Amino acid sequence: MMKLVKLFFMLLSVPAFAQEEDHWETYMAAYEKGPGITLVNMSLKEKAPVKDQGFVLITGVSFSQCKDGLPTPEMIETLQSMDDALVRQVSLLGTTTFAGTWTHNCERLNYFYIRDSMDVRFSLQTFYKDNFPEFKTYINIRFDPEWEGYLKFLYPNDIILEQLNVSKVLGLLSAEGDKLEKERPVDYSFFFSDEKNRSAFIDQMKKEGFQVTSQHKKDRAGLVTITKPALPNASTISGMIIYLRKKAAESGGEYKGWETAPVKK
Repeated sequence: MMKLVKLFFMLLSVPAFAQEEDHWETYMAAYEKGPGITLVNMSLKEKAPVKDQGFVLITGVSFSQCKDGLPTPEMIETLQSMDDALVRQVSLLGTTTFAGTWTHNCERLNYFYIRDSMDVRFSLQTFYKDNFPEFKTYINIRFDPEWEGYLKFLYPNDIILEQLNVSKVLGLLSAEGDKLEKERPVDYSFFFSDEKNRSAFIDQMKKEGFQVTSQHKKDRAGLVTITKPALPNASTISGMIIYLRKKAAESGGEYKGWETAPVKK
């Protein structure tokens, strides 16, 4: 069972083979054997699964230059070079889609979706033997027509997605000179189409210590913004968003976004 610990933006460059329109994200999570880092092509979510690529190829290497199961900076560079070479090799097998990588327990695994499994294992065994004979290799090919390896494993869950989004906003604040060390009001906004449900939500939030700002402008009817002081870190704010989104949904509401002001002193 995976448990989120924090976001971890490694010095992992976007793959050299990535298409210009691809959207890649990196995140870190905790697993039974320690932390793991996932690099995933988020753009594939809109078209997954691809019907004529029903096999998932999971392949990679184990490495000894690691600390707490993750690669050293020197090893990261080696792994990136290996990834580039591996993707070129797999592309020779026909139409393929590179979905991402998972680095965990001193092992780097690459996920590809391919048309069929014919000659794939032999081709990769030869590739590894000729180019990276010093590494212990891993090759697994299985039928995955629903792309569960991508959608249910590589692709971030709701908690991680929220942390990714929050971290981007905090990064903008930091770029403006905010050291993100001081507690400040954080606003969360929701929309309710039913006034009774909206009022019930407001009453509940007041009981939980939120200040409530109701919007009554004609073009913003049904919108409510609640405010509570918090330290500006991804874990705290994303956790609060997930909690409030669930509470709002129980009352028929929809989460619309969050914001806070930069503090530069």
